[in-house]
Amino acid sequence: VKISIKPCQLTACFRASPVSSQCVEETFCTVSLKEYHSLLVHMPNRINERSLAAWKYVENIDLNRVPQVIHEAQCLDVHSCKGIESASSLESIPISLKMPVLRKNARCLSYSLEFEAINIACVLFKYSGRAMTDL
Repeated sequence: VKISIKPCQLTACFRASPVSSQCVEETFCTVSLKEYHSLLVHMPNRINERSLAAWKYVENIDLNRVPQVIHEAQCLDVHSCKGIESASSLESIPISLKMPVLRKNARCLSYSLEFEAINIACVLFKYSGRAMTDL
């Protein structure tokens, strides 16, 4: 799936953006952030349900953030893989990316640009027996 954003939108936002956690106005890149999130969630042909490592979207709500609602991937436990001896030998692992968000900042009575890890999809791996933090 290719995600494309008009060059003058998100890239312009980051070229002119302050360092993370610095104060910015609410209107700073708000349209670009909402469009960016929308492209991540509205993938073609319900890919999240057709994947071998299926996932559903759950709402991640934070009233002190723009956007306030982010739909985040939550991996499902069911797998249907032919040729694998046991479905229990497979694990579904989320893929995340750092998404730019605006967060209310009490220090300056406005917003700060931050990057929040958001699960966007899931992939299927052969179970390793180790925690993800061990990898």
